[in-house]
Amino acid sequence: MELRERIIEEATKQFFQYGIRNVTMDDIAVSLGMSKRTVYETFKDKGTLVETCINNLTIREDKKVARVVSESANVIEAIFVFMREGTKAMNAINPVFFKDLEKLYPRLWKRVDTETKAKRLNLSARFLEKGIKEGFFRNDLNIEIVSKLFHEQMSLLIDETIFPRDKYNHSEIFQNMIINFTRGISTSNGIQIIDKILE
Repeated sequence: MELRERIIEEATKQFFQYGIRNVTMDDIAVSLGMSKRTVYETFKDKGTLVETCINNLTIREDKKVARVVSESANVIEAIFVFMREGTKAMNAINPVFFKDLEKLYPRLWKRVDTETKAKRLNLSARFLEKGIKEGFFRNDLNIEIVSKLFHEQMSLLIDETIFPRDKYNHSEIFQNMIINFTRGISTSNGIQIIDKILE
C-alpha cells in the first residue's frame, strides 16, 4: 500500500473511532510508525487530510452502491443489504465524527450533505421504479413523494431531540424504519420476500 493510502486509511479509522477533533496528525504518525513530518509532507494540514478522507469515502461508497445493485437478485434484497451495511456503519462510527465534521468543517459538511442527499433521493427513485417493474412495490406509488418521505424519516434518526442516543439504540431504529417502510410500499409478493429475508 502506498504511503498516501496508508495515511488516509489510518486517519479515517481514527476519525471514525474518536471523532475528528480528538485525533492529531501526531496520533496518526505514531500509529503508522512514521514521523509527523512525513504526514505533513503528504498532506499540508489536517483540513486537507480530512477532506481527502471524505472524498475517498464517497468514492468507496459509490462503488459499493453499484456493486450491491448489480449483485442483488431483486430490489428488496438490495434494500436489506444496505440496511445491514448501514447498521454495521452505525455501530462502527462514533457519532462525534459527524458532529465534528459539521462544526469544524462546515463548508465540507454542507457539500457532502447536499451531494449525499441528492444521490440517495436518486437511488430511492431508481429502486422504487425497479421495484414497481419487478412487481414487488405497489404501482400506485408517487415516486417523488415516497422518496422524500423516506429521506425525511431518515433525518429523524439523527435528531437527538426525538431519539436521544442515551435512550435509544439508533441501529435498531434504523432497522425498524427500513422494514416498516418497505413493507408499507410492497405488494403481497414483496412482503413474502421481506418475510423470507427476515426469517
